[in-house]
Amino acid sequence: MKIAKQEFTSTDLYLSSAISILLQTQPQFKVENGRTLFVFGVSDALYKAMADYNSGVAINAFEFTQTLKRLRAEMLMRRNMEKAEAYHAG
Repeated sequence: MKIAKQEFTSTDLYLSSAISILLQTQPQFKVENGRTLFVFGVSDALYKAMADYNSGVAINAFEFTQTLKRLRAEMLMRRNMEKAEAYHAG
């Protein structure tokens, strides 16, 4: 029997950018109902990163802005690809 990997999904671009920086990892992406979701594997490090973000941990402004722009571009690209596929399929 295979156990499903637990995932944390969020539509929050700012939280996802901070988690990416604090964990030094990139999220996976899912598009559901026209919305792009940022997906991270559940771990203690993830919960610590979210707690740190919510308590106002200092994050380098330049790095945060660059990560924010990169994730936003990826989010829009994936959402537009989903729309294009739906258009061509139907």
